[in-house]
Amino acid sequence: MTVKTLLSRTSGPSSQSAAGRVWSFLLYRAIPILIGLGLAASLLLQPRYTNSVGQPLTARFLHAGTGLDPARALEQLRSRPTRLAESAPAGPVWLLADLPAGTGSADRTSLLLPAHPSVAPDCWLVHGLPDPHGTAAAPSLETLGIRNGLLGQQMRLPNASTASQALCRLNLSLPARLSIEQWPSRELSDTTAHTAHAIGLLEGGLLMMAAFLIIISLTMREHPYTVLACWILCNLRLGAWALGWDHQFLGVIIPPDLLIWLRKLTVLIYFVLTIQFFTTLFQPSLDAATVRRLRLVGRTSAACLLAALLALPHDWFQLTIFLTAWLATALVSVTLIHGLFRFNTRSQLWHTIGVCLALVILLTGLVLAGLARTALVGPFQGAAALLLCNLLIALAAADKMREDRQIRLRQRNDLIARDTLTPLGLFTLGATRHFEHLNPNAREILDIPPESDLHALAWSDFFPKLDWLEISVATEQGRDTEIQRIQATPDTPARSFLLRATLVGSRIEGSLQDISARTETIRKLRLMADNDPLTDTLNRRGIEKTMQKAIEDLQQANTPCALAFLDLDHLKRVNDLFGHSTGDTLLQMVCERLKYSLSEEQSLGRIGNDEFIILFPGMRAGDARRAAQDMIESLNGSALYVGERAFQLKSAMGLIDIDRNMTPKDAIAAASRACRDARKQHQDVVLYEENARELFDHIDELHLFEQLESTGTSEDIFLEMQPIMSLRHPLQTLNFEALLRVRNTGARPLQTGKIIQAAEDSGMVTAIDKWVFTTLLEWMSKHHLKLGQTRQVNVNLSGVSLNDDRFINVLFGILNQQPQFTRRLCVEITEGVALQDLERTRQFMRRLQRMGARVALDDFGAGYTSFSYLKELPADMIKIDGTLIRDMLASEANIAIVNSIVDLAHNLGMECIAEWVEDVATLRALTDMGVDYVQGYVISGSRPPLEILACDNILPLVGDPATRAFIEEISGRRLS
Repeated sequence: MTVKTLLSRTSGPSSQSAAGRVWSFLLYRAIPILIGLGLAASLLLQPRYTNSVGQPLTARFLHAGTGLDPARALEQLRSRPTRLAESAPAGPVWLLADLPAGTGSADRTSLLLPAHPSVAPDCWLVHGLPDPHGTAAAPSLETLGIRNGLLGQQMRLPNASTASQALCRLNLSLPARLSIEQWPSRELSDTTAHTAHAIGLLEGGLLMMAAFLIIISLTMREHPYTVLACWILCNLRLGAWALGWDHQFLGVIIPPDLLIWLRKLTVLIYFVLTIQFFTTLFQPSLDAATVRRLRLVGRTSAACLLAALLALPHDWFQLTIFLTAWLATALVSVTLIHGLFRFNTRSQLWHTIGVCLALVILLTGLVLAGLARTALVGPFQGAAALLLCNLLIALAAADKMREDRQIRLRQRNDLIARDTLTPLGLFTLGATRHFEHLNPNAREILDIPPESDLHALAWSDFFPKLDWLEISVATEQGRDTEIQRIQATPDTPARSFLLRATLVGSRIEGSLQDISARTETIRKLRLMADNDPLTDTLNRRGIEKTMQKAIEDLQQANTPCALAFLDLDHLKRVNDLFGHSTGDTLLQMVCERLKYSLSEEQSLGRIGNDEFIILFPGMRAGDARRAAQDMIESLNGSALYVGERAFQLKSAMGLIDIDRNMTPKDAIAAASRACRDARKQHQDVVLYEENARELFDHIDELHLFEQLESTGTSEDIFLEMQPIMSLRHPLQTLNFEALLRVRNTGARPLQTGKIIQAAEDSGMVTAIDKWVFTTLLEWMSKHHLKLGQTRQVNVNLSGVSLNDDRFINVLFGILNQQPQFTRRLCVEITEGVALQDLERTRQFMRRLQRMGARVALDDFGAGYTSFSYLKELPADMIKIDGTLIRDMLASEANIAIVNSIVDLAHNLGMECIAEWVEDVATLRALTDMGVDYVQGYVISGSRPPLEILACDNILPLVGDPATRAFIEEISGRRLS
């Protein structure tokens, strides 16, 4: 029965509290103080042993081979000088010590050789002194018994000895400092026992400390304790070396040859462990860059030290150890000094100071060992200092690890608090991927009752299998993984979660965040982003995404896909006449009819006000034609009713096979072209199959446009020149019009007209116009010496470019670079484009004319309504529409129209050009009307630029003899 129990039974509540205080005082105060006083008293009492010092003897030393016998060695030694000690290299050594008079006459006397040779030495007492007259009596040698003691080789002298000298033969395995001492036998025994006590204290204390640390490391799984234990064991060996005891360990004598390598290995391991231990210990006070630098220096130095210990001879061994000690001192000092200014608590500061003092003592001992000055340190003082140093460092390391453990404990407590309060669902999975822990929020979001057995629930019961290593890597990189819960039934709403997890051995620690509401919101937003809200079909973005997926399937799996472009007619008129609400209703009704004819895999998208895209995945255009024809007949065959009104829409469709090299934009453009062809040909559906020429033409057009857009030029286009003959001075000028041409490469030559039309539809005609003007002016600049007869060069400008303000600025920048050749240009503007915006056209013409260029109205007369606007435009020339000229002689009316145009132009101060002149009769009639210039096949077709440069006038370019004769006729008439 304990004192605490007795007190609790005999006292009331107040006495129980008093008993507890008494018990605590006894356990935690009185008993430790009593034990501490006892230890202090034992240290203050007179010790059993005292530190005695033997009497050094003068001796003579001879380094000679083993072939000498004692007599000859004695003879040579007597001629050598005497000294107290000598540093001897490894090998055989003879020693002759002078014994004081009266040695061995009284108490028992012993001689001590502190060295530890490789084999037991041989020693003799020398009887007989040299004669003072120079004759020496023959010496007699008495063999001495030698015992290998803790302090060295011990020899007990016989009582009443008459010997005057002692002779010893040693074979040293290591360089050593040789000396010999005389000891009273009793004092030598006491000192040996004292040294053995110090060794036992040192070995026992440090080994117990290391064993305790190893046990802590194994039980607590704290690897730094293992490093600390190994470091302390290295301290034990280095301290024994510094004190001169390292030739034995735990009472076992270590062979001298093995001792050399043990010393080297101990120094190397100690150096490595010191760097690792102190950088780990003080890592929290160091920045990452400093830790990396220290470890790099430490590892590099360790490698150099290993090479030095293996390669250098033994004579350099002591110097290597000395330098190593100072290098380790420097590295550790940097670490400690850096830590002194960064620690936040007083305890950390004092621990650091204690470690500094301990290291000073340890490294001092290492330096003494390196300089072979171990005799300066007393055995008991050295052992106590070494124990104290290691104890200080172990306490500092243990306290630092305790603080780290407390930090981890606080973090664990915080984690437990967050586990309960966090809005995230935290979980732990075991090795079998069954749940080991779920916080309350995780149970709630997984609908697991609190009373459920977690170990019976597996991850696969709620979610699909995952690659946990991949999830862990994503979590370390700060990325969440989105997963969905397995639906119990098809009607169960889908639930989405964000997962973060990390691998901890065979277990998994993770968190779940329910994002079902957010996922549903994002799904709706994406649906709104990809769908047309009016018709509930895909918009341009949505249909292009779907097409991109179909193109990828075509590229990877060769899965065909057909694309239809549907264009509704008259919808703009409905909006203008009956309002947009009626038009919107019509669009919705059209989409309903189209969807009725489509399957679930086929997609419908609206990309414009009245333009639709239909995607047929897994089908070729030929297979989809029937479905496309049915949709067109459904739309065109019956009226759509909005209220009481019936609307008959007229639609057309272009159907193509998507090519693997197309982009969604290219495919839509190709289908749009097929739809335009359907309009032009008055067909419901126009089909471009996979190998259709029109589809290849479109692909080539896109290739051409891409070149122009990326580089500003293309190898597939070039310029040709068609002569324009002056009817007033036919042989004195060589004017021409620059015409764009496309090279006929491959099996499918492109037509220039289709290229221009496609360029206008796609907006690329401005790039073509830029290339034409730039190329033409550069060509004129390069060959201006051969263009002396050229007064005018006509060049066309498209209506799209005329209405593009950015292109107009680029155009005038090009013209400003070649002002001298700009004055020869005549820019042709189509009449219909010029009349769309009279003010804009007028300003453009004036700007050109201020630069010296001329302006011509092209295709004049084609509309028959522009006569009244002619006076509003400051044109320099009129180019009469070719259809009027070609059919002019077919009727008197045509002649009258052309004649009136010529008269009107001359009355307004303008000149006339007649194009498409194809026979001499028309040429003669135009001459009689007073037309200024003619252009057509009767004169010449388009020619390569080199042929134009090779001629001085137009006559060599005319191939028809009748036309040549007419030219010579009017030329002679003009001259006369």
